[in-house]
Amino acid sequence: MNIHFTEEAIHNLLEKSYSNYICIIYEVGGCGSPLDGTIHLQLTKTIPSSYVNISTNWIPIYTERSTLMFLEDKLTIDFQPSGYLVKSNNQIYGYSLSNRK
Repeated sequence: MNIHFTEEAIHNLLEKSYSNYICIIYEVGGCGSPLDGTIHLQLTKTIPSSYVNISTNWIPIYTERSTLMFLEDKLTIDFQPSGYLVKSNNQIYGYSLSNRK
């Protein structure tokens, strides 16, 4: 898997990521189907033992192994005025960033 942070994303995450880990989270949607989920970024102080490390062009990020099946091999994490984008050449996965203690 290849994940690339844009310069805008790095600049806006520098202060937030200090002493936090960045995770890609997959949440199942309202109907409960695994195919009806959303992807977003989350800052956390600790990494669950079930998460895997993904190398990037900046700092590593983490996700559950089962989330990998919902992601394409090449992703970009970007920043726009509306928030952080997790996207590929084919789609935009999510816009949000949340904090978890």
